[in-house]
Amino acid sequence: MRVRQVVGVALLSAAAVVGADLAMHSSLLRTLRPQILSPADGAIINGPVTVSWDGPQPMQATLTGNGQRVDLGLRESPFEIDPARFPRPGQYGVELDAPRFSSLVRADRRFMVRRAPLRGATAPLESGAPPPAERDAAAGGDTAELTTERDRLRVELATLQGELTAVRREKDGTYDALDALQADSDARLAAAEARHEELGGEHLQALQENRALRQRLASIPACTVWGYLAAPRMQASRPSRMVLVSDRSGNVFRSELQCASVRRADPSGLSPCVCVGANE
Repeated sequence: MRVRQVVGVALLSAAAVVGADLAMHSSLLRTLRPQILSPADGAIINGPVTVSWDGPQPMQATLTGNGQRVDLGLRESPFEIDPARFPRPGQYGVELDAPRFSSLVRADRRFMVRRAPLRGATAPLESGAPPPAERDAAAGGDTAELTTERDRLRVELATLQGELTAVRREKDGTYDALDALQADSDARLAAAEARHEELGGEHLQALQENRALRQRLASIPACTVWGYLAAPRMQASRPSRMVLVSDRSGNVFRSELQCASVRRADPSGLSPCVCVGANE
């Protein structure tokens, strides 16, 4: 029971300390959210860049820009970045990460860098500094280089926009092809369904006709007398013909088999055996 009380008191105390620290914007808030004081966001800087911040010390510093990332190591606030780190004018950035909690405690800042002026360019003329005309020429050279960099970035932006437009057109063409394929598939499916219905109707009609034929066959009476056509006497004139339905003994052919056995032995037969009489 005492252990639970001690743990409860400790948790309440910690919560009170954290709440008071956050409410008063004390060191805990600065530890969790370091604030970069310099350089200013979007500033245009000449020469060495001074980086300072309000927050935990030290921080892992990283310089970004010019298509690369340069590790500056662990640094205390403030520190300077040598101009040699900026080989060409343009946009750069500095990132600060906590050594242990880099994913939670971090800050970054972006700025523009111009080419550093020549040493002694700001010194008075008595110290051997170049005249104002030369300083203006150097400044003009920096401006021209920045203009060239700006034009290059604009060309790259136009190229990227053209590629994006081409990708969008290709995507639209793909959608059109998919729509055409879907329409063709729908048309084929509709034709197949119509053909299926047509075949179903033909099948139903065939079943009805078959049923009618079976009914007609069932209504035909069974054959009871069989016979065949014969010419028993050959004459000079047109020979006489008759239908024989019995043998010489007078037994009537009651089946096709009985008729066929006699017909095979009769040379005067002219036709095969057929039904000639049926019971009604």
